[in-house]
Amino acid sequence: MPQTNDQEKRETASRKPSGPGPDGAESSTASAPERAAPYKPKYTSLWNNAISMTGIFLVVIGLLSLLTFGLFTLVAPVTNPYVDIVGYLVVPSVLILGLIIIPLGILFKSWRLHRRDPTQPLVILFPHVDLNDPRQRRAAKFVVAGTFILLPVVGVSGYHGYHHTDSVAFCAKACHAVMEPQATTYEHSAHARVPCAECHIGAGAGWFVKSKLSGTRQVLAMWQDSYPRPIPPAITNLRPARETCEECHWPKKFFGAQLREIVHFASDENNTRREIDMLLKTGGGDETTGRAMGIHMHMALAGRIKYVATDDKLQEIPWVEFTDTAGRKLIYRSDGRPTSDSRPEGRERTLDCMDCHNRPAHKFRSPQQAVDIYLEIGRIDPTRGIDPTLPFIKQEAMKVLVQSYRDVETAEVRIGATLSESYRTNHPETWKTRKAAINQAIDKIRETYRQNFFPDMNVDWQTYPDNIGHLISPGCFRCHDGSHVNQYGDRLSHECNICHSFLNPVNPEGDTSTVQAGEFIHSYELEGVHKQLRCNECHSGGVAPMPTCAGCHTEQAEFRAGTSKVFEAFDITADAMAAAVDCEGCHDLSEPSSNEAINTMCVECHEDEEERFEGMLASWQQDVTGLLADAEGRADAEGKRVLEALHSAGPLHNIEATRKILRALGATSAPSSQP
Repeated sequence: MPQTNDQEKRETASRKPSGPGPDGAESSTASAPERAAPYKPKYTSLWNNAISMTGIFLVVIGLLSLLTFGLFTLVAPVTNPYVDIVGYLVVPSVLILGLIIIPLGILFKSWRLHRRDPTQPLVILFPHVDLNDPRQRRAAKFVVAGTFILLPVVGVSGYHGYHHTDSVAFCAKACHAVMEPQATTYEHSAHARVPCAECHIGAGAGWFVKSKLSGTRQVLAMWQDSYPRPIPPAITNLRPARETCEECHWPKKFFGAQLREIVHFASDENNTRREIDMLLKTGGGDETTGRAMGIHMHMALAGRIKYVATDDKLQEIPWVEFTDTAGRKLIYRSDGRPTSDSRPEGRERTLDCMDCHNRPAHKFRSPQQAVDIYLEIGRIDPTRGIDPTLPFIKQEAMKVLVQSYRDVETAEVRIGATLSESYRTNHPETWKTRKAAINQAIDKIRETYRQNFFPDMNVDWQTYPDNIGHLISPGCFRCHDGSHVNQYGDRLSHECNICHSFLNPVNPEGDTSTVQAGEFIHSYELEGVHKQLRCNECHSGGVAPMPTCAGCHTEQAEFRAGTSKVFEAFDITADAMAAAVDCEGCHDLSEPSSNEAINTMCVECHEDEEERFEGMLASWQQDVTGLLADAEGRADAEGKRVLEALHSAGPLHNIEATRKILRALGATSAPSSQP
């Protein structure tokens, strides 16, 4: 503590000039009592200031709050994530803030005293400790006792606060609206007993600090209501799966094939059940458990796989690189560029578990899958197989689930009203005799909606592609689409039997207990180019298309029939041959589609007019090409939208309508003379 100027003056005045006495010794003119009295500087209490007193107040409040919270947790029947955040994070933060403010106040007061007298150096005098002084002894007892109480309280609170930030309650429920989709699906997943932090953070302080820094940004986004809806998938920000997933799962030790049973119900009156059994060739990479082979060879057990994705959801993969143990590289590309070219722009990743198992704990079931499961276990139509099934319940459930609703409450009301009205109107006898079963079905369909649809966050089964399999998302076909070719001309195989074998009944119409391994048998016969289609190109997880040409090629069918709403303003009519010739009359499904192949079909029907029909299609094509070129040069934004729809519908499916539309858009190319 610096001395003041008044203290210096008093000290100087108390000293008297001294000189030799009669005996030659130094003597002082001051009296003996004055020489014996020591200098006692004047102390100013440094902690007695507004800042330090505020810190002391915060410490006292923090201690009392911690004590209250501790008593509350002892008597509370269940934990509350919001209360836990206050008890484990907010209150300790207030306590620590108070402990920081106290010395800051002391330093500030010392600086202020020094500022009053700049010539005086700033010196912080240590207190004079004398435990023989009863007052100091009592203060020392209080400080020591308080320290022994405070340190364990802060330590235990900090320990529980650390663990609480890693808990499921904190991750999933503290920010209810944001994480509700993930929390709901997590509770219904196979990983429901695995804490969120085990996968999203893992062990070690480095990733913990990184996650908490990221969490601070997320809290600010929550506070400002600026977070994205839906929140982006976390796969690109997760640590490598070898440090998380493989703490429990070890792909190298998996071996052999797993039997999977998949049950589908048709959208017909009887909700016809179909069972698909297959052997999934999981395989492994440890020769002590069996031959290294199968799907888990993707885990680069004999090398390393990298890829580049050009989209944020990692669904478009034009470049794949495989490096074997000797360092040799095979580069597969699907963009048509030489493998020697530089890799495309995009996100580069080293393949690990999460590239296929990207939704292990947050799987949003499609309406198809969710309703099939509930039908199989009897939650919807529980008396199936005993009493007549609820007619068309699969179809009706699909219709209400794929509709867009403002919020969950609106969805539940409309689901109940729509299904009730449908059965009351279309199936009155079922409505009278099986009303309880219908009401149960309504409840379970609502439950399905609550578990998989979250309008507030714009989340449903289509939001996050699931890369396991390839039914409604590209999945495996992101790479195994038959288009990825390496520098030697070899392709990444897309043969089904590489990953699975289907166990097909030898006698599907009779005894189905005898099966044989083979290819997948589709419920509808696929011909020609349709055999090459990827599953997800037809299956969306929603209402299945009708198994007809028009069921999938809706735009073309409506344009041919003259009923397309896109072209209502042009007052088009049906094609002249729409009623007389069906799709297969022009398209030979066993051959690749082309104008030449269609022309051959025309001539086969019109043998007596071969000369007339021989060049008809080519003439139409020439006419339409000219009109399209002229219209595209004149079209405004709306015209371009119409032209895009016309290209999609296929101009030759209704040639007269095409000519009418293009001329209305201003095209003036001379038409062909061919009828």
